[in-house]
Amino acid sequence: MNSVQQNVLNAQELAAIGFSQDIQKDPASYQAYVKQNVDRLMNETLQRKRDAFKKTLVDTGRYMDMDHNAQLFKTRSSDVDKLQKVIHDVNTKYEGSVDSDKKLSRRQFEINEWAYHNKLETLFLLQLLFISVLILIVFLFLSKSGYISNMVAGSLSVLLFLGVAYVGYVRWSYTNSTRDQHMWSRRTFPKEEGGSASKSNGRCDAQGNYVIDLKGLIPDVITQNAESIRDKMQGVFSDLDEEARAYQSGTAPKNRCPPGVAAP
Repeated sequence: MNSVQQNVLNAQELAAIGFSQDIQKDPASYQAYVKQNVDRLMNETLQRKRDAFKKTLVDTGRYMDMDHNAQLFKTRSSDVDKLQKVIHDVNTKYEGSVDSDKKLSRRQFEINEWAYHNKLETLFLLQLLFISVLILIVFLFLSKSGYISNMVAGSLSVLLFLGVAYVGYVRWSYTNSTRDQHMWSRRTFPKEEGGSASKSNGRCDAQGNYVIDLKGLIPDVITQNAESIRDKMQGVFSDLDEEARAYQSGTAPKNRCPPGVAAP
């Protein structure tokens, strides 16, 4: 602090001291001055409190609006989530109904086709039986007329009966043993014939889908050969990995033939 500043401060202090001494000589002026300063300080304090209260009120209202908007957003989000859940449930229900109707329609088609062809099969057997009866009548007529003997007529009748019985047995055996139980025009092949699948290879899962077990369709010889080849390839790959790690570490032999290559 230089001398000029010191002089200014001393002058201000002296002026304040002189003002204090002068005003204290007049009690009325002193009280008015004190009252004026007290009123000014009170007004400033009240104004600051009012400003702080107003600011707090505005901030509180703003925060309340923000909280209200957040609660409203949460409510709307919950409503949208519930609406999406309802739509998802409805779509899932419709999807299940469509899938059920599809399976039901497919099964009904199989049943109708089976019933239709089964009736045709029955009609074929009845026609065959009717033709056989007509032929048997012809044999009887020829036997009564004396064109053929009774022994020949009986033998022909027995042969005719055996032929009809054989045809009926073949159709019955094919339907119950070889024909697919869902589609009339489809047959199942035994496992040893290398066909599609036997009845024991298929099963229905919990959803009602027909699942075929492929393990029973592959012969054991092919499985054993595949496993032996896999073991050999794993051994070759292991040797190659060890040799690669040896070359990377610098411990590999210099004069070593690759696996499977004879030395010259």
